[in-house]
Amino acid sequence: MRSLQAQIDAALPGDADQVALVYGGATKIKDFVFEAPKLPEIRGASALLDWVNEVSLPQLWQAEPYNDTQAAQQGVVFAGGGSFLAFASPAQAAALAQQIEDAYTDWALTANSVAVYAIFDLIELRYGRRPLAYWADDFQRDWADVARRAVLQRTYGIAEDADAAAALETFYARKNFGELVQLLTAKFYRKREERATPITSVYPLMPWDERCTSSGLRPAVVERPAREDEVETATRSRRGLSEASARKRFFGQIYKGYESKETAWFTHKLGSNVPAAPPALTDWSALHKHPYIQSWEARWHAYLRDHPTSRYAQAWRDECKSAHDVHQISAASGGYIGLIYADGNRVGRFFNSRKTPQAYAEASTALRKATRDAVFGALSIHLVPHENVHPFEILSVGGDDVLLIVPGNRALDIALALAMAFAADEPLQLLAGPAPDNVQAAYRYVGGKLGDDFANFRPALGLSAGVVIAQDTAPIFFLRNFAEELLKRAKKYAKSQPDATGGAIDFMVLRSITMVTDDVARFRNRALGDFELSDSAENSDEPRRLTARPYSWHDLAGLLASARGLKQAAMPPSQLYRINEVLHRDYANSGVIASSLDYLYTRGRLDRALADAVQTHIEQHWHTPGLVGAGASAPPWLRRSPERHHGWETIWPDLVEIYPLLAEER
Repeated sequence: MRSLQAQIDAALPGDADQVALVYGGATKIKDFVFEAPKLPEIRGASALLDWVNEVSLPQLWQAEPYNDTQAAQQGVVFAGGGSFLAFASPAQAAALAQQIEDAYTDWALTANSVAVYAIFDLIELRYGRRPLAYWADDFQRDWADVARRAVLQRTYGIAEDADAAAALETFYARKNFGELVQLLTAKFYRKREERATPITSVYPLMPWDERCTSSGLRPAVVERPAREDEVETATRSRRGLSEASARKRFFGQIYKGYESKETAWFTHKLGSNVPAAPPALTDWSALHKHPYIQSWEARWHAYLRDHPTSRYAQAWRDECKSAHDVHQISAASGGYIGLIYADGNRVGRFFNSRKTPQAYAEASTALRKATRDAVFGALSIHLVPHENVHPFEILSVGGDDVLLIVPGNRALDIALALAMAFAADEPLQLLAGPAPDNVQAAYRYVGGKLGDDFANFRPALGLSAGVVIAQDTAPIFFLRNFAEELLKRAKKYAKSQPDATGGAIDFMVLRSITMVTDDVARFRNRALGDFELSDSAENSDEPRRLTARPYSWHDLAGLLASARGLKQAAMPPSQLYRINEVLHRDYANSGVIASSLDYLYTRGRLDRALADAVQTHIEQHWHTPGLVGAGASAPPWLRRSPERHHGWETIWPDLVEIYPLLAEER
């Protein structure tokens, strides 16, 4: 390595071998995107941030907009998913970092952003931070010191039970370009936490100002005519908007392909107040025909043309338009929508193993393309146009992060198909490398016919998701908060199951927005006895957990199969509720056995076909992994895996929750 450095010094003496990396992106994205309660402005806020990230920032480097097929160009390593990474000369790095932050403020006005930079030697691009000062012999010496070992384990992500050889192998795997990106990421988050709210994002509201009807926080400067489906009262046909909210609404209209006459309310009033950040505009109306504008609807139509045999493509007609609001989405599901928030598992580890900038760029492009193809593939399988409307909304697909609004009766199917398509993306999984063996050991659903999809379900990278199904009157930001909490629970479950690659899902059906008044964990602890995040269960001899959520993707497929099996047998919902009431009864210390006997008695009173269906889809198909014989189950209870928690759990309340909303299988 020292001889390599000597060659570099001979060719590039002094500081000539140094190069800077600039890393930045938007922060507090949720506050910006979900500031307004209505879908059109949420859609526009997301599109506006994507525009800055994928179009404006690359042009600071004289690069073309970032897309699904390109890797690094003009020094840009990646520009997607809300993050940006590029090379720069040491002399220009500080100015470019500032221009990144300025671009977000210039375009989005109230969006927060952070950009940082660091200067590295060329050899560090391949061997990580300061390899000449600290390398394998130094690591081995410190590893032999027990007092220093814990620090090394945290720094390099080394397993607690790793021996010296395994620890050294992990050290080598981490000393690459990915270590430099980690350093920049740490600087990014530190600067984000230290920074106060920028003064440019504060717009004082004076007593004489009209309040913005969207944000309610800033003075209104422009009036927008309300569409027929957006009129809030019989007397109010115009809405006063602040400039920040108006830009969100305008971008939402641009990305939905609205004609110039429908955006005249904005261009006539604010048309000349264009950003100085690239790309250069003479007037906001120029965006109508801008070559870099590509809406999700246009991408969706391109996908359908490339996949003409898909279910959606066969039903699609050119006159189909995107949904104006969530009511047009819920119309395909009896008034219910589903919000899906998905995020990748082990993605950080995936990127940390990239050894070079080119490998990092290729991995970013592969991940981005796999996620978008998975989203489109899932939608094309489980949806069809409804009354000439595309019954879904793509709020965000960036990197491994997905946020969708779909019909409520298809939400779980779409989430499952999304995860399967992501896991089946061959280019991405080849880059990710091999996955652990013996995956099926962690599955609770062991019967039925799930097909060949799960036969070899061992992806190195997977997705976890939170899914909220609710009435279309529920505020989107409210649902998004629940989906985020459910996603965190699903990722925690997936992390606790090292053999179950592919991720997990947690879901909730809200019959009303007042159903849950605090967070998911406290609600389930009270309503379902969910002791997953509680220590109170340890004080009980046989704690009962009236849910089996979160589910692995395999088990979610099993839950859907069980529900549809009971539907096919025409199981009356009243009988499901009756058994559910039995399970909820307080039997003191004999709860599991007594409620199991009540369940068996109730099942025995059903007619023969229904009783057989319940026995097949519940008792025969669900078992505790690794447990057999007496005491392993007490239908419909499953004993918890002994290595995780003692006690019992059941899928029955989960089944009851999704049963009325589940669409027929396609």
